[in-house]
Amino acid sequence: MRFARRLAAGASFLAALTAQAAADADIVAAREAFRAGNAKALEQIRARTAGHPLASYPAYWHLSATLERADPDDIRAFLAKHADGPLADTLRRDWLRLLGNTGQWDVFRAEHPALLSDDAEVACHALQSRILNDDPEALKEARALFLAGREAPAACTAPFEAAASRQVVGSPEIWERVRKLLAANLQKDARRANAMLPAREQFNEKSLERAAAGPAKYLAGEKSKIPTRATHELLLYAVGRLARSKPEEAAAQLESHADVLGAEDTRYGYGQIAFVAAQSHHPRAPEWFARAGEGKLTDAQLAWKARSALRAGDWAAVRGAVNAMSPAEARDPAWRYWLARGLADAGSREASAAILGPLARERHFYGLLAAEDIGRVEKPDWTANPPAEEDLARLRAIPSIQRAFALYRLELNAEAFREWVFGLKNMDDRGLLAASQLAAEAGLIDRSIGTADRTLVRHDFTRRYPIPHREALAASSRQFGVDEAMVYALIRQESRFNVAIKSRVGATGLMQLMPATARWVAKQIPIDPYRPALLTDPQTNVAMGTYYFRRVLTDLGDPILATAGYNAGPGRARRWQDAKPLEGAIYAESIPFNETRDYVKKVMANAWYYHGRLAGRSPSLRQLMGTVPGRDGANAAAVAALP
Repeated sequence: MRFARRLAAGASFLAALTAQAAADADIVAAREAFRAGNAKALEQIRARTAGHPLASYPAYWHLSATLERADPDDIRAFLAKHADGPLADTLRRDWLRLLGNTGQWDVFRAEHPALLSDDAEVACHALQSRILNDDPEALKEARALFLAGREAPAACTAPFEAAASRQVVGSPEIWERVRKLLAANLQKDARRANAMLPAREQFNEKSLERAAAGPAKYLAGEKSKIPTRATHELLLYAVGRLARSKPEEAAAQLESHADVLGAEDTRYGYGQIAFVAAQSHHPRAPEWFARAGEGKLTDAQLAWKARSALRAGDWAAVRGAVNAMSPAEARDPAWRYWLARGLADAGSREASAAILGPLARERHFYGLLAAEDIGRVEKPDWTANPPAEEDLARLRAIPSIQRAFALYRLELNAEAFREWVFGLKNMDDRGLLAASQLAAEAGLIDRSIGTADRTLVRHDFTRRYPIPHREALAASSRQFGVDEAMVYALIRQESRFNVAIKSRVGATGLMQLMPATARWVAKQIPIDPYRPALLTDPQTNVAMGTYYFRRVLTDLGDPILATAGYNAGPGRARRWQDAKPLEGAIYAESIPFNETRDYVKKVMANAWYYHGRLAGRSPSLRQLMGTVPGRDGANAAAVAALP
């Protein structure tokens, strides 16, 4: 009897496992059916998975696929039932878009206040709804959005046209928008704005096409005797386009049209030329910025004026550029730090210290530099601080966290991430550290790091800077002569230790090797036979990535150049050098690619922390950044040979 009961219990357990596996497979199949637009299959799966912990997903996918014909009561029922997760807000957003597009304003007004997320299309529908209700503030908001000069969804057309018809927006505002859109090369939106002008004021769209396709030819051929606003804008657009490839020619053409454009528009043109030239480190960029003045420069232009001035060692220009920025832009840690350095250079030590003091309390690249500058470096506490069981229990009880782990188990990573973020919104430091530990226990090291990184006061640096795969990293570091802390720093930024991660462009594994680079490295080490599947093996990936970084470091001769080269390519890293040596932090801040600029700063901050964790002490970040040597051409051939 006892054996029979055991046999029955075993059979029952096996049946439960089989049923669970089938139900899990249904969840994955539901997502595939949603992607394929198969509403019939979704309906069948939705019915089968009603009792599954992830039942909300097939139900959501079915409703989303049939939203245009769905019963509003069914939508409201789903929103009420699943308010404890991100799907309700996503469905409400999509429903609001549909309601706005179809003009169902009463229902829109009833549902819109419950939307939690920001959405440009819904925001414009909301403006239109308020305009239809004769809300005068809505017209003012439409005007402000119009003048922001950003790309706008089609839903914004109605409130923009309403603002124009009620004379809240007139020709001057339309031209201001056109100018901003053309500066960003948003031709489609510029044409929409152009169509709002009286016919006699509009620019000719064929002329716009000519200015875009051949700016030099357009500028050379433009000889209008009676210049109009349209003439000015197309001339300035062509100048900006030409500056991308030939800034000196663009400056010469601008000067040739200066009498037609007038002083103010000529200054605007120089701002466009200087902005583009600074990003290619053209030596005349500071001169062109000086001709532009600071009064009309955008935050993006002022940022590059500051970077150009940093490379030139012109601290007065750095101070002037940062002081001219909007308050929001000037609060960026980079500009607070460089303004403080500029003030110190001018002898204003107290004003400099007043900026560096608060900045030094922030845990990032510029916070570390600021702390070193004022001698207040706070060494991290590397003692693990496990969360209390009550905090772990609190996190385990959150439905969205439960669903996140279930979705990660099924490798539905995008859905899992949204549940994770939703479950941790407004979470305190104790909760974040508990969540970080739960993620680590589940093998989700990337989620563990990202969650620990969010704490404000209570920190666990062992979670922020973990040391997995220690044996593989130590072996590769010794074999190829690369600092182990640097390898950890790279991996933390590349993949956050997710061994299977693959980027949109195909970079794979811990050190995010591109397919062509991996094939090249496999021949050098060598790895024979090599196959792409090896890139998800931690030991192989780390060995290949460390070897490649060593080659880049050897050929470029500097760790900052090598770090930039690892992300953007060795050739670009070398082109970004100056003729003269540059402080490492200035080189990093003046990298033209936003992603690479951020990457280098984060990797080097990571390296500072990992030196402390692995060796018990760390050189200063300023030492790690060092001085990037001037361009000499000696290593150009070696760099060109790298993939």
